[in-house]
Amino acid sequence: MKKKVFLYIFVIAMAITFIGPMLFTIISSFKDNKEIFSAPFSLPETFRFENYKIAWEDAKMSRYMLNSIFIAVSSVITVVIVSSMSAFVLSRFNFKVNKYISLFILMGMMVPMHTILVPVSYIIAAFDLKNNLIALVLLYVAFSIPFSTIVLTRFMQGISKSVEEAAVMDGASFFKIYWKIILPMSIPSISTVAIFNFLGAWNDVLFPLLFINDDKLKTVSLGLLNFQGERGAEYGPMMAAIGITLLIPLVIYLFFQEKVEEGIAAGGVKE
Repeated sequence: MKKKVFLYIFVIAMAITFIGPMLFTIISSFKDNKEIFSAPFSLPETFRFENYKIAWEDAKMSRYMLNSIFIAVSSVITVVIVSSMSAFVLSRFNFKVNKYISLFILMGMMVPMHTILVPVSYIIAAFDLKNNLIALVLLYVAFSIPFSTIVLTRFMQGISKSVEEAAVMDGASFFKIYWKIILPMSIPSISTVAIFNFLGAWNDVLFPLLFINDDKLKTVSLGLLNFQGERGAEYGPMMAAIGITLLIPLVIYLFFQEKVEEGIAAGGVKE
């Protein structure tokens, strides 16, 4: 009984720790500076919806959000396609170099992003890819493939081969088995990979900061940095901009929450 009490207290404390800043941001987004500093945790006397209009139009968060959506969605789709195909081959076929390819992919996770910024910057400059959203997509794809392939491989290894054998006896090709059978059965792990990669691309500041100078091509993360510089004294609109930035990833995570949990739980279980 005592263990359960301590567990509940710990869970409640963690919930307050994570939800508290978000509630503070949302409440503050409807206030002016005076209310934010005089009564930071109380509800606003007058809800200032114009803060969201300032953030959406004047601070150009609408444009930045479209850029971030394009980058995040494009990178997720590409990563899922490439990683799922790689995982299908690694998990369903046995060949001599299988373990070496898996080791090579695993080594990709061991390379910190920051250690190769100089060569990546050189490549971007050499191919004149600065201020190019497609270049950002390719960077996110390259850094996401190792983790995504390993997660999907582990999940696909747990799928019974009897289903695959039955499809082969019915005359199904390997691509049809992948597309019609393995891929639909891997939706939980695909959802997990998609959510992690989407959040990674959406929240990233480093690559856009280094490779995007054109104001029309900036992402929401850079938009928040610019907002702080241009409107640093207006904390209400700034909080509104942060709330807009949090909205899409929060909705997506809540929508796919069960699939993500299934993918994480099933990914560590083999047949």
